[in-house]
Amino acid sequence: MNTKDLAYFKALVEKRNYTAVAETFSVSQPTVTQAVKRLEREFEGELVHIDRAHHRTEITRAGLLLYEKARVIADNLDLAHQEIENARLAKIRFGLPPIIGTLYFPSLAGQLLKEGLLQRLDVVETGSGGLLEDVRDGQIDIALLASVLPLHEPSLEVRRLGSRPFNLIVSQQHPLADQTSVSFKQLANEKFIMLNRKFVHPKAFKAYCEYSGINPPVIYKTPDISWIKSLVKENLGISLIVADVISDNDAADIASITIRDPLPERFNISVVTRKATYSLRTRISLFMI
Repeated sequence: MNTKDLAYFKALVEKRNYTAVAETFSVSQPTVTQAVKRLEREFEGELVHIDRAHHRTEITRAGLLLYEKARVIADNLDLAHQEIENARLAKIRFGLPPIIGTLYFPSLAGQLLKEGLLQRLDVVETGSGGLLEDVRDGQIDIALLASVLPLHEPSLEVRRLGSRPFNLIVSQQHPLADQTSVSFKQLANEKFIMLNRKFVHPKAFKAYCEYSGINPPVIYKTPDISWIKSLVKENLGISLIVADVISDNDAADIASITIRDPLPERFNISVVTRKATYSLRTRISLFMI
């Protein structure tokens, strides 16, 4: 079977017009017609029906079934091209969120350097939400990322390293600074400063809000953790963030408070690759168990 035939057929189902498909692929209309006929011979049935009375191109039930499979095949072919191209590269594209990079990656760097892998990493820094999509799409080879719940995806190889709690952080000038723990419901009238949607924190914030039945305002969103800490320090708002972000150096200006609500959402840390990927990336993931 010619993969081009499947590509023409997939486009025909989506466009329902032979001429439009031919123009998309810069081929003649008979080329598209012959591709469909070859597929019909292959699967021994009509895939496309031309309703000449109403000038319509109709897709049969068999055609729709083939279309669903063709979509999966097209996605897998794109990933295969991406994987093969990546295998030619000396660099390995490594996704690393800023929080995890600062807190956890340094402890792994020594082993990677010893194995001759550290210098081959092309590090991409952004939030975990964006990196997960990049791993799925083949734009990133391997990522060390966070999720609010443990990851379970058939297409991904996930090695969970552990989890950390989300805490509330407030200025030492804030009335809550003297408390060691709070119920999230107490925060209904507080103003929040949050990491943006590229990070997992907004999902945790939403879960706490829904559990508590409150909807406190988010007055500012940013991808910059140091900026969040600066704004909280000035008592312009409070934030929900993974506990380890606040260091001993921050403690004079910022208080970290435990949240009592018994939610399953935590800062889960995992090494993620696509299944059946390049073996060198597998070697890297083994160091992170």
